[in-house]
Amino acid sequence: MIQFRITTAAATVIAGAGLVFLTLPASAATAAQSVTKQCSTQYNAAKEAGTLNGQKWPQFLSDCSAKLKDAGATDAAAPAATTPTKKATKDTATTKQSKDTAAAKPAKATETAAAGGMSVKAITKECSTQYQSAKSAGTLKGQTWNQFLSSCSESLKSDNSDASTPPEPTPAATKTTTKTAAAATTADGKPLTPGQVAFRQRISACGEQWQQAKASNKTGGKTWPQYWSACNTRLKAE
Repeated sequence: MIQFRITTAAATVIAGAGLVFLTLPASAATAAQSVTKQCSTQYNAAKEAGTLNGQKWPQFLSDCSAKLKDAGATDAAAPAATTPTKKATKDTATTKQSKDTAAAKPAKATETAAAGGMSVKAITKECSTQYQSAKSAGTLKGQTWNQFLSSCSESLKSDNSDASTPPEPTPAATKTTTKTAAAATTADGKPLTPGQVAFRQRISACGEQWQQAKASNKTGGKTWPQYWSACNTRLKAE
């Protein structure tokens, strides 16, 4: 009889624990996976660029996770939008139903452009390249890779140099642009920001590709502004 009661109690405890586990929010697991994925992308880019400075994956993941969590805490501090009532939500959905299909894509593109339009992978890759260049030139001024990555990322995200289409390059202008892209200062002698450096490099790359496409009659009927827009967007995502 005593053994039966003990067995019954144990089964009750196990069942209760199972119910508690099932009620845990899935968002925690999803967030952890997202952080690991982002850190993995940054780790591989840094590994290829040789900027790990001896860090192993566990140490890199720990530092990277902490930074992403700090960034998430900052975002969480922003005031939440007021949740509309069910009736307001239904009315709004009915009114916008015929417009959403056409408006969704442009709105998304605008948000992407406002955020700098570069993927995490592209930002890490570009910053790694610029870090190595600065390291070789001796212009890091004591910055570690993490410090350089932080300031470089902010510059790339806030840069709006490509807000307007640059002039169509000619073969001679393309060569000049390539030399300009390699320069480290502006015309008035001020150092280029990481965003400006990346922008000049994209102009150079897209300009050369445009000239090659025109020479082989493979522009697909696109004008330079159309070609530049597609090329610029592609390079910012790679």
